[in-house]
Amino acid sequence: MVEVRRNTRLATVVAVSALLLGVGFATRGGGSVLVGALLLLLGLAHAWLAWDARTPLAVVDEQGVRMRLGRTWRGLPWSEIDEVEHQPRPAGARRWWSDGRLTVLPVDNAAQLDGLSGIALRLGRIAERMYGVPFAVPLGLGTTVSGADEGLTEALLALAPVEVEVVEIDPALATADVTDVTDVTDESRAIDLTDTAERPAVAAHEAAYAAGDEGGLEGGLDRGTTAEPTVAVLRPSVTPSPLREPTVAVRSDVVGSGSLAPLDAAAPVAEVARFAQPADESETQVVFDDLVDSGIIPAADPVIGPKLAAARDRVGLSVDQLAERTRIRPHVIESIEVDDFAPCGGDFYARGHLRTLARVLGVDSAPLLAEYDATYAHAPVDPRAVFEAELASSHGGGLRPMRGGPNWSVLVAAVMGVVLIWSVARLVMAGSPASPAPQISLDSGSAGTTNPYGKSAAPVPVVLTAAGGGAQVVVRDSSGTVVFTGDLAFGQTKSLKASPPVRVQTSDGSLAVSVKGSKPAAIGATGKSAQKTYTAD
Repeated sequence: MVEVRRNTRLATVVAVSALLLGVGFATRGGGSVLVGALLLLLGLAHAWLAWDARTPLAVVDEQGVRMRLGRTWRGLPWSEIDEVEHQPRPAGARRWWSDGRLTVLPVDNAAQLDGLSGIALRLGRIAERMYGVPFAVPLGLGTTVSGADEGLTEALLALAPVEVEVVEIDPALATADVTDVTDVTDESRAIDLTDTAERPAVAAHEAAYAAGDEGGLEGGLDRGTTAEPTVAVLRPSVTPSPLREPTVAVRSDVVGSGSLAPLDAAAPVAEVARFAQPADESETQVVFDDLVDSGIIPAADPVIGPKLAAARDRVGLSVDQLAERTRIRPHVIESIEVDDFAPCGGDFYARGHLRTLARVLGVDSAPLLAEYDATYAHAPVDPRAVFEAELASSHGGGLRPMRGGPNWSVLVAAVMGVVLIWSVARLVMAGSPASPAPQISLDSGSAGTTNPYGKSAAPVPVVLTAAGGGAQVVVRDSSGTVVFTGDLAFGQTKSLKASPPVRVQTSDGSLAVSVKGSKPAAIGATGKSAQKTYTAD
């Protein structure tokens, strides 16, 4: 059994980090409250993800596939599944910003969506717009896979029945450059205007036939030459798919020596009989298919393709009908029938196509796979070669669109990392609010803040009064020792002794200071921090 869950460890680490930083910013107050609130919301969201990780997002077992849309489970038995696609995360450094995907393609997609309701239906619609199908689970940093020790594709192949096709999409093929594919399409559909090869000229007797008159016709009849009219049987042809946008037809008249004779002109039967070839002479046949470069390279001695072609003829299926039943592109089937396995894209896909074709045509796949392994097994083919073969020889339109979907886990991780780094830097490096340094004034023309004789003076009484409001006060003596530090409420008075010169710092300049019985005076302006040094003189 294979389970896909959310990454519990990652969600827990992010939740704890965001909550701690959010609490730190919120307790600081000021403009940091908004940042703290955002971090708290981020932490709560990832805490919910960690709690939601207890329940799997998808479960694959012998019965089928169960996917969770919100709190609603949707079970798809194997009989209702047409194909399971696994796109792994790319190798190398790209795996850090690119997600994989596990996609389930039901037989009746509309019926499965109609069975949903409420939040599950909305989530299915959102997944359909993001990934192209409603039943898809992203595989990235935010999810973990359990029960697939040998690889998710191998685990799916072991659980899925033979009727369900399991496809592993190459990340390089899924992210092929669209511009390159467009260039290949334009080149394959362009008309070669540089072809100046000579063509055989119109024969002289055909010119004479075009210039004949009614007299020649009557003379031929008198000589006993009998010309039986040839009746062509008209058969309706299959309308080909247009390779470009159809345009309105425009009549073009050819004027000159190469123009054809009018339709009502009578052809001389004698001339026709004279230039007609006998039935026993060899005829030259021009096969126009030889002039078309289909991109298919048949094997010199095919051993697998003829068996599949004979089986297809026995059941009376055309290539297009077989392609609809197997979901294998027509040009790939045509290549396989001549033992050209290059358009398959590698041994893995070639074996899968052989199993599918053998199952639909009623042929045992084991001998075919054994012959393939013994004759044609080789290294995987470059995915770009598969694109070029598809676009060069396909007549039924382009490839099936495959949406890549946004990598939400990478986006969330990137935003979260930026927010966390910025939050830590601001929390650690930001200090207390900057305040203008008050100018220090010395009473009685004191020349300094220290005793010039190197001895501490005798302590003098110092009285502090919070006259204009509450204040935080720090008092230091001549040696720099803190004599008092604390808060004074409005109107409160504090008396102490300190050796002059005494330095007083306050958060409110309305603090009145009296040293050695002097008249109390405010240090600075009300409401602003200030400091001042006092002497005993």
